[in-house]
Amino acid sequence: MDSLMFILGLAFVFLGKVSCKSVNEMQFQHMKKILDESELDNLRQRNEVSAVYYYKRDIPRLKGFLKELDKTAEYLKLYGVEVGFFDCGILHEAKEPKCNEHNAEFQIFTYRSNHVLLELGLETMFDVNSIMSNILQLVLIHDVPILQSVEERIEYENKYKGEKDILFTYQKAIGTFEHRIFMEVAFAYHDKFKFAVCTNKQAIQDLNDSSFNPTEKSIYVLRCKNWTQKDLKCPYFKYSKKYDLASLASFVKSLTYPKVFMMPSEDIEIPFYQDKGPPVGYFFYDKDSKDTVLSAANDTADAFFTNLGIVAVDVDNVSPKEKRELVIDGSFPAVAFHKRNMEKPVFMEGDWGELPKIHQFFIEQLNRQDPYEFETESHSGSDFITSEDMEEDGREFSEQEQFGDDEIEEVETQDDAVAEAVYQSRRKLPQVDLIDALTDKTFPTTIKNKDLVFVLFYLPFDDKSMAFLYAYADASKEIESDPARPLTRVNCHDWTDVCGNEKINIYPTMRMYRNGKMLKDYKGLLDSQAVVTTVKLLNQSNPVNLADSTSIMDLMNGVLPNSKQVVTETVVMALFDLSHDKALKVFKNVASQLEDTMTFAYNDDGAAKKIPDFKFTVPSIVVLRRSDILKPHVVYTGKMEVTDLKDFILKASIPSMPELTVEWFPALYRQQKPFVILFLDQYQESARLKKVIEDIVISGKFPMLQFVWMNADAKSVGRSVLNEYDKDSRVPEISYVDLKKGIVFNNKDEHPLEDTVSKWLTSVMDETIEPSKVLEQGDWKPKKHGYDFLSLIDKENERKKKKKHRNQEERTIEEQGVGFDQDGREIDVEEERAKSEAKNLDSEEDEIREELVALHKTRLYKSGGGRRHKDHPEGSEGKIISPPLVNGKYKVTADSASHEGQRSNEHKSKHTEL
Repeated sequence: MDSLMFILGLAFVFLGKVSCKSVNEMQFQHMKKILDESELDNLRQRNEVSAVYYYKRDIPRLKGFLKELDKTAEYLKLYGVEVGFFDCGILHEAKEPKCNEHNAEFQIFTYRSNHVLLELGLETMFDVNSIMSNILQLVLIHDVPILQSVEERIEYENKYKGEKDILFTYQKAIGTFEHRIFMEVAFAYHDKFKFAVCTNKQAIQDLNDSSFNPTEKSIYVLRCKNWTQKDLKCPYFKYSKKYDLASLASFVKSLTYPKVFMMPSEDIEIPFYQDKGPPVGYFFYDKDSKDTVLSAANDTADAFFTNLGIVAVDVDNVSPKEKRELVIDGSFPAVAFHKRNMEKPVFMEGDWGELPKIHQFFIEQLNRQDPYEFETESHSGSDFITSEDMEEDGREFSEQEQFGDDEIEEVETQDDAVAEAVYQSRRKLPQVDLIDALTDKTFPTTIKNKDLVFVLFYLPFDDKSMAFLYAYADASKEIESDPARPLTRVNCHDWTDVCGNEKINIYPTMRMYRNGKMLKDYKGLLDSQAVVTTVKLLNQSNPVNLADSTSIMDLMNGVLPNSKQVVTETVVMALFDLSHDKALKVFKNVASQLEDTMTFAYNDDGAAKKIPDFKFTVPSIVVLRRSDILKPHVVYTGKMEVTDLKDFILKASIPSMPELTVEWFPALYRQQKPFVILFLDQYQESARLKKVIEDIVISGKFPMLQFVWMNADAKSVGRSVLNEYDKDSRVPEISYVDLKKGIVFNNKDEHPLEDTVSKWLTSVMDETIEPSKVLEQGDWKPKKHGYDFLSLIDKENERKKKKKHRNQEERTIEEQGVGFDQDGREIDVEEERAKSEAKNLDSEEDEIREELVALHKTRLYKSGGGRRHKDHPEGSEGKIISPPLVNGKYKVTADSASHEGQRSNEHKSKHTEL
């Protein structure tokens, strides 16, 4: 018996060694194991970048990191980067200084020509994306600079005005997947364009619109190549297509193409009927109409940019075969459209019209969905429900329908989007390391000893509490540099006495304390940026004292007396002199009530009187709306009473024509005004109509109405709203919506102008026209049916079968040992893992990556004008990119700055997103 136990003990020890392979026994497929110092020197002396990890000892998660580094080494070889592993333990006789350097095991060392470039910490290198993007940033450090301020970016723009366009990206951090693919594209195209990166959203604060989310990545194309005005920034637009390597690479490639393809042409290939070919807009001309048609073609190329290939066809010179293919017949000039799966081009009906008519024709054609597209288009990315979805959900469900695990979760969260979001995030817990958890002992001492404390009272099983805790954790990272660490939390499930003493009965509640006393409860958005803004507001003196005229002018420009930037979009400025004690007291009272929502500032010695040509008199109270270009300020003219002044400030803080979003709707709805909603897309007609409505807002003709706008691109929430208001909707469109009365009026004017829209609004308010729709009264009902318990029983039986199979596997391990199959054959774990990974390789992305690297090496794209020379390989130049499908619709560019040459100052001053 003892001998048997001894043998089993040896077997256990042996199997333990087999299953616990140490780091220095790991085998690498792509990373070079350096065997001696001469190999190490050769690697470091390469003219291209190399990276070395010096293994000294096992540290937490090292094996996982080395596996990721080995995978990354395969991709980095494409970019000329060699990765090496140097074992300081095996090569103990080596005199390598890095092996004796403190904390060297926590770094990757990068070299070029035997010089150390940078030491990259392992804490930022956690997967293939982070390793690859960090090293590619290093490879391209001179070609893709990191610019962290507006001033640096503008200086970079000025440097390349008249030379090259710039692709500028905001990334939340260096080392993300999005940063990686940006760097891979930059590697291929950095000789054709300039590239730059920022991780500080301040560097793009003058490029953003109201839809910007600072937690998201974004790419801007700064069109500096044909821009020479040093005093104005380059026109730009925002990339909004799918953010993956294929889409971004195709988009950047499309930037190299000519604006208009001329047909016939000897040296340019233009795709027509390819299954994956691009949509094409044809402009047919003869010798009499050539100048007019080419002008319209160029303007259309500016408007649709990379999403529609423009081909100008000389009908007098094309071949008979091309005439047959294009079905050229009839009078000229003419316009036609063609896209994949269409047998022949579709011609615009009627005579040659004005440019808006031509653009509208293309818009309608691009958004027309054919059966092929419907079958192949994935709708998994859509979070919005159309009226058709609701009708389908309203039908009775078949008895044969069964629930899967996802459907069970869907039923339980179908009425609560917050619960669903928290459920989906359950595997990624909020990072609360920077938020002190308070107890019954530490709570009273913390609020007593700190000048300012924010306490989040929450329940760990409450969905809204947990949703806010994620945002609260993000906010703590934003203010990590604040030594006071004002953000704290109390788990009310654990510390019921603390929450009971504070009379907390709503969860979550964020309460603010100052100098040991309760200040107020937070009433703002449950959003990280809103919390950060509130912290900054309460950390500054509010109201701010403007000591002199210079401080007043600085505030007008968004700078506080302490040289810090104003953190809110709304600033309330009071201008008094020494005789206005009572008014100043009222102002300070209101400021104390609203100090956590906006910036307040005052001058009390009449300094504003000394400012030449100053637009505001003394005394006056002015609400400055910094992002409102229509009405940037409003002056208070009411009684100097606390209630009146507070109500005025709250109403005046709303922009004159904001985007209707979830954030703005509560404040707008409280105004109890009818809405005038302008539904917009990305085309020039929308820009024109928006200018019409803006002029009406500026005129102040309709103070009783609330003007707003919504993005109504295909599958957007704005399009869903518009479809509910108007079944025969088109974009752009104006809707008058009175939610109190439940009526909607839709403007059907073909070409609305300021006077016609004003007359229409007057008619609506005078009730001289009938509503387009009466909103129905109804109940909110679940979209899903209830549980099918029979199906759930079947699912449970399936689980039991799987459990039985797992038990069989456990018995196999018990009988045969770890690493052996049921028949006693040894399993090669590394081989099985390699096979599994090989199956999961994304072959399409690898092909694209290889094409980009080949492009970088050959530099074929350098040929001017986007024309493909005869010695260029097939496909290197001259093709039109296919625009992306966005939720079943083609999303088209409306860029008011021209593609090659900007035509007017008005054109130059505008920008539109892709």
